[in-house]
Amino acid sequence: MRLFKKITYIAFFALSMGAQAQISHGGMPLPETLDAGPCLRKGSEVVRMPAFDVEEMRREDSLEGNNIGGLRFAYAFNVDYTPRNSGVLYHLKDGRDVWRLRIISPGAYSLNLIFEEYQLDDSSQLFIYTPDRSTIRGSFTSDNNSSHGVLATAPVPGDEVVVELITPRESTSRLRIGSVNHDYRGLKYLPQAGSSQFCQEDASCVGVHEQQARSSVTIIVAGTEYCSGNMVNNTADDGAPLLVTAAHCLYKEMGTIDESMAQRSVFFFNFERPHCFTDINGSLEMSVSGADVVFSNVSSDAMVMRLRKQPPIDYRVYYAGWNATSELGGPGAYSFHHPSSDVRKISIEENTPYISTFEMDDLFDENTHWIVDQWEMGIMEGGSSGAGLFDAEDHMVGALSGGDTKESCSRPGYDAFWAFSKVWNKGLNKCLDPTGSGRTKQEGRETDPNPCTRVTNWNEGETIHQVSDYEQFAAGHNKKGIVEYAERFHLAEKSSILYGVYLAPWQGNYSEKDTFLLRIYSGNSVPENVLSQEIVSLTNTSLPRRSTQFEEVKVTKMSMRDCYYRLEQPLKVDSTFFVGIKLVASPTNQFALCHTDVKLDGRNTAFFKDASGWHSFEENHPYYNQPTSLFIEPVVQVGGTSFISVTDHSANEPSSIVIPNPVDEMATVRFSSTKNVLYYEWIDMEGRLARKVPVNKRGDELSLHMDLPSGIYLLRLVCDSTTEILRVVKK
Repeated sequence: MRLFKKITYIAFFALSMGAQAQISHGGMPLPETLDAGPCLRKGSEVVRMPAFDVEEMRREDSLEGNNIGGLRFAYAFNVDYTPRNSGVLYHLKDGRDVWRLRIISPGAYSLNLIFEEYQLDDSSQLFIYTPDRSTIRGSFTSDNNSSHGVLATAPVPGDEVVVELITPRESTSRLRIGSVNHDYRGLKYLPQAGSSQFCQEDASCVGVHEQQARSSVTIIVAGTEYCSGNMVNNTADDGAPLLVTAAHCLYKEMGTIDESMAQRSVFFFNFERPHCFTDINGSLEMSVSGADVVFSNVSSDAMVMRLRKQPPIDYRVYYAGWNATSELGGPGAYSFHHPSSDVRKISIEENTPYISTFEMDDLFDENTHWIVDQWEMGIMEGGSSGAGLFDAEDHMVGALSGGDTKESCSRPGYDAFWAFSKVWNKGLNKCLDPTGSGRTKQEGRETDPNPCTRVTNWNEGETIHQVSDYEQFAAGHNKKGIVEYAERFHLAEKSSILYGVYLAPWQGNYSEKDTFLLRIYSGNSVPENVLSQEIVSLTNTSLPRRSTQFEEVKVTKMSMRDCYYRLEQPLKVDSTFFVGIKLVASPTNQFALCHTDVKLDGRNTAFFKDASGWHSFEENHPYYNQPTSLFIEPVVQVGGTSFISVTDHSANEPSSIVIPNPVDEMATVRFSSTKNVLYYEWIDMEGRLARKVPVNKRGDELSLHMDLPSGIYLLRLVCDSTTEILRVVKK
């Protein structure tokens, strides 16, 4: 017998579209060439990790006795790099200091870092990026500070990474890199279609228990291993970010956990294949860094963590309900998991699980686990520990500890899940029943009473149009020179809030310099006014061949990736709106979006723009003159009003402006007419009130003091008769 973790080799995407390794705060690293005076201190600008025996690591991983604690994907180098002992420290002429350190670990598929000391002041920014800047993590700011002073980061592709810390001259910021984690398995690119066994079923294809599916979470544990868990509700019904998983996910050694590993973990949401398309890989661009253990019971393998940050509303997280009794809600059970690093799968049991003993080297107490003898759909594979077990009434009743080591599609075996009921009175009740209600069952809840939804115009059964000649791309570069496309959406509510957009490219040939515009339009029959536009970068990457030797092949083309781009600012839209792209005209770098081959409902939602204006595809498209839908899918809160004072773009021009913008410390708001301002508020991009300033002043302008960390904010001006929302960038 052995334990096995729910391991997901994360797939990040060559299309680096607003990817959030953790909740980051905008901005970009400084130019490669700095406007700097003399170096304050020049050490070794580049540090190189020593070689290690990769084949020996893989051999160790293959030994059954070494699988306790999970499937390892990275080798950890313990280091001690700070701005005081390594890298180069520059003094900029504008009064800021910049520390840069380039870390190289030859042969790594990806690198991730753990900052054992992370404490930034309000004016400091941290970036982590590849030398060609094709992948950029950050900025991380004082908002990422924690009581533990630890920050774990998601992987960056390749074997080189640059760390850049920007601080004011008299900064009190403290930063220390304690671990460089070298991915020797191909974490960044292995989660492809079909990496699990043939009998596994995509959760999005089965299409059942969709709320519970959104509770499942993939975890990078301390930079080197993978586990998973589920977000759960509590009796206070307050959306506390509680996550249930398996205690052995944090094993320091057999039977002993290291709670600090939770602080060094990263939690990913919504890794699944969209709409059961067989060729589109899932997105892993939604994540939160860091958690604290709030309950553990090693003798049963039980654990509950609390994430340090609340997942934003557009992550569409569901907090699962639970059942802490020994009575299940009827025959049958199911579990969502990521076997062998594949996209989210579902396993279904038609019979009723029963309580018994999971015999694992006498690690666990007797009769503490739910046993599933044999799944009727799917199986558990190596890499699935911590996955929740749900009963027939959609209550979570336990989490996966392990099972039959020889289990396969051709030889199904049993699996064991630690039972809520067996540790309820050992402390689990204090976590999940903070109100002391005495309830042993709790229903689930959405992140918000009016949750976000992913809107699509694709119908079940529709397929992707395939074309090999880039000169005839219907939704991308082509020899006709068409570079603008848009998808029409019509919602039931008159007004909604748009948070982000999923795009899936059919093909892309990328370089760092090539970009496109993501645009949101008003309009009815065709796109009209541009409500918002943001620049999206296209990037290079390398993908390994799927082989036991983990060979790497340099590619310039990427396709069939579900990529999420989070808008810098949530946007209010009417019931009908358009989302589109405008490409950079390029003779060599080709890009195209996926679009449907045949519209089963005969309804066209795709538009293109040529020299004469906007047209529907079915009107006179030169390459695809029939109804279709583009793979553009917004995340919206239909009829939403929960985000504090979302900017209303119904007017073409704002009635007031902020000068200058971006702001250093002081700025002026100029009104189009005299106003009596009662107070103003600074609101961050998570919708939280950062500062409220009383004013009670009348005039045609107002002076502002913006003593906030760098980032993007909404300025809410509350007047005696009106309220205005302006977007402001703090340097």
